[in-house]
Amino acid sequence: MPRSDGELMVAFQEGDQEAFATLYDRHGRALINFFYKMCYDRALAEDLMQDTFLKLLRTRGKYRPEASFKTFLYTVAKNLWIDRHRSQKAAPRTVSAELRVEEDGATLGDLLKTGAESPVDRLATREAADLVRKALLDLPEGQRIVFVMAEAQGLRYREISEVLGIPVGTVKSRMNAAVTHLRGLLGRVLR
Repeated sequence: MPRSDGELMVAFQEGDQEAFATLYDRHGRALINFFYKMCYDRALAEDLMQDTFLKLLRTRGKYRPEASFKTFLYTVAKNLWIDRHRSQKAAPRTVSAELRVEEDGATLGDLLKTGAESPVDRLATREAADLVRKALLDLPEGQRIVFVMAEAQGLRYREISEVLGIPVGTVKSRMNAAVTHLRGLLGRVLR
């Protein structure tokens, strides 16, 4: 029977390097997905995932077995995201023309070459995905992080509450505001 995340973290605290590798394997892709949904930049998402595990390495002594490992991990990830967001706030936002907006790294040219769908259908799908990405990026930071943690990562409101250090009622309120905001933005465009 595989060991739980909590058991692996305790084993890692006691020097078991394989336990850390197992945690990395179990949670690396989910963290990339979390960060990707926050910024839609694959390279940045991968960097932040690696930074999260580096931070986990450094702060492993702070983990307590009675705490949820997932909550501990996403607290570290959230703090890294906030630090990055604060450092970028003063700088103007720029986007490279080479930025790949899909996780698989496909460009519009790649999509047009496949021939599986017509170019018009693929372009329409791409435009709809771009609208959703822009709408998510338009959400206030507090709403976006709650929405991504709940919808993309599958965290329960209680877990989000623990990660963000806010009451469950605030999580629910932010989620409701995010959904309302997204409906407003996307409803006007997709009608």
